Amino acid sequence: MQRFYLPNPDIRQDVLSITDPRIVFQCFKVLRMKQGSRLCVFDGADHEWMVEVVEIDKRELTVQILEAVKRDTESKLEVHLYQALPKKPALFELVIQKATELGVQHIYPLITRRTERQHLSKFDRLSMIAIESVEQSGRTRIPTIHHAVNFEEAIKTKHAYVAYEFEEKTPLTHYLPEIQKAGVVHLFIGPEGGFDQKEIDYAIEKGAKAFTMGPRILRTETAAIAAVSVVMI
Repeated sequence: MQRFYLPNPDIRQDVLSITDPRIVFQCFKVLRMKQGSRLCVFDGADHEWMVEVVEIDKRELTVQILEAVKRDTESKLEVHLYQALPKKPALFELVIQKATELGVQHIYPLITRRTERQHLSKFDRLSMIAIESVEQSGRTRIPTIHHAVNFEEAIKTKHAYVAYEFEEKTPLTHYLPEIQKAGVVHLFIGPEGGFDQKEIDYAIEKGAKAFTMGPRILRTETAAIAAVSVVMI
């Protein structure tokens, strides 16, 4: 069933009027919904309802609430993903989409010594990618997309784990027991050229742990998706 994110819904006597242009357009023009059609709306705060269309036109959608929907799709593990900005913006968008589907709660664009881009563009577009991924995947909460952070500052956080291609012995799976015990993990993924040795040395000095993703060199976006998948098992 189609799901839509609707923050702060104004529900009056089990009737909801929706004027969000994106939702109205999708229901009216794309999905061709009519009176009696059903969909779900959720507010991003663990509340979701199955509703039925009462009236619909190109400007407004009026629905009747049928029942509350209970979902248990949010991960108990709090995952913070620090993704070094790739050269191509589309790759960062891919990471947001897949990380959201997998259950990540926080995504940070990361600036390192080898990142070729130093800032984000079209921040609203990135937020919309996350919203649409939540709608599709059945999640109930929207991940927070933070503004860009520098590696040297971000790595000072507790429970930090850094993907490093020259770490040959310790896979991320080795740390799973302690990650699950902590209930939170901060994953750091480097840029196309990887982290340089000084960054790794600094990270370890600050208490971070380096891990390998296996014998093959992964693209930065692949490493991010793979690392999140491992900790979500």
